[in-house]
Amino acid sequence: MNGLRHYLNEALMTHPSDRLLSPISNGCYTTLFGIVPDVVAVLRAAAEIESSPAEVMSWYKEVRIRELGDLTAEVLVRMQRTQEVVNFLRSVRDGERELF
Repeated sequence: MNGLRHYLNEALMTHPSDRLLSPISNGCYTTLFGIVPDVVAVLRAAAEIESSPAEVMSWYKEVRIRELGDLTAEVLVRMQRTQEVVNFLRSVRDGERELF
């Protein structure tokens, strides 16, 4: 859990203009200013929707995403399906679908 908390802090401390761009390899995403781990990419995308750090962490670990096989974001990231989670979160942020 402490590792996840560290990643969440990293995600929340990001400057708003440092947007996620694309995956560059298994486990990493590019941003305008650098490279971040997959988990940080997902947490950053989730934080654009939910402002409460506790809710972001709870969502990441516990909420099953029906559209992605009823798996949690945490499991999907471990399965290297991060881009699917980021795309899902972006569509929620943009009002194209609901979170649950």
